[in-house]
Amino acid sequence: MARKRVSMAEEWQAWAKRYDMEGGVRKFESGLSLKVVLGALFVGLLMMPGSIYLTLVAGQSGAGAAPWVTVILFTELARRSFTTVKRQELYILLGLAGSAVGAGGSFWGMINDQYFVQSPQALQFEIADKIPTWIVPPPGSEALATRSLIHKDWMWPLLLMLSNTILGTMRNIGGTYFFFRLTADLERLPFPLAPVSAQGATALAETTGKRETWRWRVFSLASMLGLIWGAIYIGVPALTGVMMSKPIQILKIPWIDFTTNIEGFAPSGQFALTTNLDSLLVGFIMPFPMVMAQFVANVLTQFLINPHILHKMEIIHTWHPGDDVRATGFGNWIDFWMSFGMGKAFSIALIGFSVTLPMMLRFRSAKKKQIGERGSWVTPPGRGDFPIWLALGLWLVGMSAHVFILHRFLVPLFPLGFLLFFAFIWTPMNSYINARTYAILNQALFNVPYLTQATYILSRYEEIDIWFAPIPQEDYGTGTGHWRVLELTGTTFTSSIAAGLITLPITMLSGLLVWHFIWKLAPIPSAVYPNAQITWPMAVTDRAMWVTSLRDGNSLMLQAIRGEYVLLGLLSCLGLYALMWIANPLFPGGHSMYFYGFIGGIGGDPGGYIWVLIGALLGKYYMIRKFGLKKWYRYTPVMMAGFGCGVGLVGMASVAIALVSRAVIVKPF
Repeated sequence: MARKRVSMAEEWQAWAKRYDMEGGVRKFESGLSLKVVLGALFVGLLMMPGSIYLTLVAGQSGAGAAPWVTVILFTELARRSFTTVKRQELYILLGLAGSAVGAGGSFWGMINDQYFVQSPQALQFEIADKIPTWIVPPPGSEALATRSLIHKDWMWPLLLMLSNTILGTMRNIGGTYFFFRLTADLERLPFPLAPVSAQGATALAETTGKRETWRWRVFSLASMLGLIWGAIYIGVPALTGVMMSKPIQILKIPWIDFTTNIEGFAPSGQFALTTNLDSLLVGFIMPFPMVMAQFVANVLTQFLINPHILHKMEIIHTWHPGDDVRATGFGNWIDFWMSFGMGKAFSIALIGFSVTLPMMLRFRSAKKKQIGERGSWVTPPGRGDFPIWLALGLWLVGMSAHVFILHRFLVPLFPLGFLLFFAFIWTPMNSYINARTYAILNQALFNVPYLTQATYILSRYEEIDIWFAPIPQEDYGTGTGHWRVLELTGTTFTSSIAAGLITLPITMLSGLLVWHFIWKLAPIPSAVYPNAQITWPMAVTDRAMWVTSLRDGNSLMLQAIRGEYVLLGLLSCLGLYALMWIANPLFPGGHSMYFYGFIGGIGGDPGGYIWVLIGALLGKYYMIRKFGLKKWYRYTPVMMAGFGCGVGLVGMASVAIALVSRAVIVKPF
């Protein structure tokens, strides 16, 4: 019997339903209370240094784990005080703790910019003295020499960041809320993975009751495994780095490079085995067809396409024997994969748009058959909604002020028409399409690659300041999911907004202080921060090439873009999609996961994905048989959170010891 053709929407929703364990509520309560705010500020801010430190050392952020650490400590205090905690309070606490940790990310760009302006690449491309001072102090500044963020030379960058934060908050609240009302209330789209996010607060709220549930036991076991792994991978390098000039790494961070070992049979191939065990758990969660297809594409790229096709045809010609993974990868990227990747990205955009249109029509007609409260602009009672005109007003004021600052103070010579296009035409259109695809598939499918770069090139604007300006090319589509989770947990919208606004100034100030102290510990990047030391130079080279891409007759970036390779990437990916669509019934569950996995993996390194594959195989062929499909898919989100929590605790402890030790030894503290 012929297998039925499966649409992309049906395919992704079938996978998402494995995690849909709850039905939602219609009784709303405030999640904002004094104890929640104090808990988020006290614990969340302590997590921020560890989150930043983990990223610099191992390339993994503690931003996902730190909120769980916060909530667990909070629930344990509640249990020992013989009180219970509502899931509304816990979800708000999760959000506030995440914001407190994530506030450090606002200063991430400043630290990147200080490295960029002082880098050999900036000198080599002759742009170090041309980078605008509203983004970073100039080379030779005392602020850079003393590694200090608390200095007058940072005044304009800090003011710009503050403006972006305030206006961005206005735009984000207004934009995401409007598109949530449009897609969730008016069009009644499903938001298939929103229940997964709602499970965390539910799981921990249960622990404040009289009995423990399976969620707490799974979380605790995974946390212990995370503590052990974190001590080996993070703790040893962090603590030995305090006492030695070069830290000891039991496992080399972030990878073990085997590229030179395979050059005998795979010249120009890459293989760098990542040493981060987190990827194993990612394999538990990812759809199995996508994981398999991506790994197959990785292997074909590095062991067949690169060495035996592209290298033999001299399309890849930069590689030399003895090149490590960074030199090999950069050469291959410049010679072929950058151009091919552009075509691949354009194919994804075209496919996403072609899939979006029928989904819009299908769900628009299907919504009339559904029964429920949603389906109009009328809101459920007590949800904490505010007028649509207020949401649109917040967005309009925030966007208009942002464009004014850009045109008046930052890039006054850049054509105003391009800024207005991005702000008032592209952003609403892009947000609406992605809001719908996210609500249906939990993926933002619509994306036009290299749009900003193409705009700068078409404008013929030769000053480099535009490459550092915060162009208003935004997407509010994925942010709609937050409002849906608030609805599922029964949390009033106004309490979430109020909590965020209350904690925003404190978290911003703490982010500044934390980055100031971490930068004081050692230069970033340096041997103290091994992941940054390995990966940042590659990113800086790429950035320098883009920034100088309009330099007349001397642009390495534009010279590296080959039209025939871009066209090859576009046509080959479209052709592959067409073949897989025709053969749809042959693929169990549908074809899109195989397709996106394969083209996502083409050009990649199998060493960076092998642990994901092992996790996927282990989950499919052992864990599901042992625990059952339904139970295993209930376990995996909680396991990931618990493991991240354990690693995060080690990271927090390590950075605390490092900060205290340096504070005692180093004078500036």
